[in-house]
Amino acid sequence: MLQEQSRLFQRMLFAADLVMVTLGWIVAWFIRFQLLTPPEWLPLERYMAIFPWVLILSMGVFTLSGLYAPDRAQRLPRLIFTVARAVLLGLLIVAASLSFYRALYFSRLHMILFGLLTPGLMIVVRVILFTLIRRARARGKYQRRVLIAGAGKAGRRLQNAFEAYPWMGLQVVGFLDDHKTETDVIGRVEDASAIVDRFAAEGKSIDYMYIALPLAATGKIEQMVNVLSTRLTHVCLVPDLLQFDLLNSRVTDIDGLPVLHLIDEAPVEFRRFVKRAVDVVFSALFLLIAAPAMLVIAVGVKLSSPGPVFYRQQRMGLNGHVFDMLKFRSMPVNVESTSGPVWAKAGEARATRFGSFLRKSSLDELPQFINVLKGDMSVVGPRPERPVFIEAFRGKVPGYMLRHKMKAGITGWAQVNGLRGDTSIERRIEYDLYYIQNWSIGLDVKIMWLTLWRGFVSEHAY
Repeated sequence: MLQEQSRLFQRMLFAADLVMVTLGWIVAWFIRFQLLTPPEWLPLERYMAIFPWVLILSMGVFTLSGLYAPDRAQRLPRLIFTVARAVLLGLLIVAASLSFYRALYFSRLHMILFGLLTPGLMIVVRVILFTLIRRARARGKYQRRVLIAGAGKAGRRLQNAFEAYPWMGLQVVGFLDDHKTETDVIGRVEDASAIVDRFAAEGKSIDYMYIALPLAATGKIEQMVNVLSTRLTHVCLVPDLLQFDLLNSRVTDIDGLPVLHLIDEAPVEFRRFVKRAVDVVFSALFLLIAAPAMLVIAVGVKLSSPGPVFYRQQRMGLNGHVFDMLKFRSMPVNVESTSGPVWAKAGEARATRFGSFLRKSSLDELPQFINVLKGDMSVVGPRPERPVFIEAFRGKVPGYMLRHKMKAGITGWAQVNGLRGDTSIERRIEYDLYYIQNWSIGLDVKIMWLTLWRGFVSEHAY
């Protein structure tokens, strides 16, 4: 919805950024080779010869990083952060690509100036555009009147979205609802045609009718569409699906037939590649740094009881994929041969003395960084569980299986909030689903920092 309404504005931003990147490249050259005293002088023509490649790379990175998504950069702090992040990522890729271009030496100072000037110019353009549009909207220009059928959660979210993005120029004049009595409810759903006609007679035509009714109201929706088809009002359907636990929801089409994905796997997008890159780099560095400590732990495991150093345990990860999760062995070999799979609880004495220390300090989890390198897990995500326990939980805990729509992690949002070990499964699922629905690279970094800040020792680790 927002993307459709703001498509022209996003194209304007894209065109403006083309100009600003070009201007930033030229001004950076002018400062470097005209205002400063260069050790050697390189003509602008040589820099402009390679500039088309710089422009293509920059705009491609800007697009993939979500800079032109309809919900980007509406408030100044977020605007600055979004633009600066996109430009920094673009600059790194451009600099890396130019390092292979041996025919011309590129001034590092020029690249630094380009990286400082370009985001500044892009932010200024955005501030000017937003200011002009909002002033025009405030004067009543380019306003489009909206009537929403359904004052429930979906309808109110629509209203909040229109208020949060005033540059769209969509003004909610009221709601239609058969059960709500708020002051902004101006009639019943069946009164839609009469209310649209009344506004038209007053010279205030309704431009958009958004139908935000639950699926149970199919008959009313059909009736509204039929009567409004004889008017000039645009009709948009926003099904009220908030009664469902939506996860990675999206809309696609099959041969023109719209398909609503209510529960779906995580979409393949640029941020996912960034997450995977962070996982690989962080895990490789961690294993390299922690290698001496892990060697000492391995010796301790061997001395504490006979058997292998590592313990392999089946866990379920992304989309139900079962993998062998690695841990330092903390219990005697074949300890479950008589008891079977047992949920770890306070007071149990199955672990060796050294193994108990490893568990309480979470040091037994360190080999899982090998699972991260293999791609079975991520550094951050819902903690994976054993298939035997999943069979017990899936029918008792609502939404339990939804946590497998994200790659499993060594640490997670539930864990940094104290929900690990023998704690409430229901609350843990709430935190896991919150993480999946609100996932971002920034949230991952926050969880990693909280894991380090709050330590690895937990009173619920047995």
